[in-house]
Amino acid sequence: MLSPADAVVAAYLILTAALIGAFTDRVSLWWVLLPAHLLVVLMIVLLARWPGAALAPGSDWGAGAGSAAVPVRGLSMLRFWYPLLLIPFTFRELSYLIPLIRRHDLDHQLAAVDYRLFGTDPVVWLSKSAWPPLTLLLQLSYLTYYFLPIVLSVILWRRGEFGRFHFFAFIVVLGFYASYIGYIAVPAIGPRFFLDSQVEPFQGASVQFIRQTLNSAEGLTRDCFPSGHTELTLLVLYCARRFEKRAFWVMLPPGLALIISTVYLRYHYAIDVIAGAVLAVAILALSEWLYNVMGGRLSALTASGIDVES
Repeated sequence: MLSPADAVVAAYLILTAALIGAFTDRVSLWWVLLPAHLLVVLMIVLLARWPGAALAPGSDWGAGAGSAAVPVRGLSMLRFWYPLLLIPFTFRELSYLIPLIRRHDLDHQLAAVDYRLFGTDPVVWLSKSAWPPLTLLLQLSYLTYYFLPIVLSVILWRRGEFGRFHFFAFIVVLGFYASYIGYIAVPAIGPRFFLDSQVEPFQGASVQFIRQTLNSAEGLTRDCFPSGHTELTLLVLYCARRFEKRAFWVMLPPGLALIISTVYLRYHYAIDVIAGAVLAVAILALSEWLYNVMGGRLSALTASGIDVES
């Protein structure tokens, strides 16, 4: 049986496979990508049905909060972690697919929305008061985006709270793939490229090194609207607040700085941040209902978090 996280991953892969199939005249590598998508979906189904990949004895999606840790090895470990490990690969695919499927970027429209909302361009306005020490602090905070979900995942894993781990993994993959659909629907290269001629480059060798490294690692991906950095940070902070309050208080300062950095560092338009926050709220409002609909079992909400029904 597919877990809720399995279902989200499979649905996204099928959706993008359908887009590839609809644009075979533009996507020259369709003959590689289309079978690859379908093969991964097949592997997800087989892994869900394979007896050796059972998530934990005696429960649907793992031991509930407060239960004793259950040893999980081999295929079971793969079953737990593959939804999170697959995310970087699906992201890299977007840098290839989006410009082929959506040939016109919408940066002009997003920048115009910012101007109508604020009476000025927030990115350009903030650039006039850029301060190198603050820039470096925010640039370092921006990097925590890549680690916050992993940190909370490892905490839940090491504590043997596999039910919470699966619920968290479900929220994370749902958040990522919802934002990816937004990137496809509203392609934009972002103000760091679109407004480059209107702002002065950031000062400082460390900042320049980090930005160039990120640009090289991510490539030119249309990943602006909505702001996945804002959305995922809010989702992680929410789950940390429920599941591990000590981790929440550690994550909160860099998380808030990360959200501020998205516009200050010119990675996102202000409307991207607003859309990312709205999407995060929508996902959190629907998460428990969706989890149940997709086969998860949330038996109770407690002060410390979610128990998974055995």
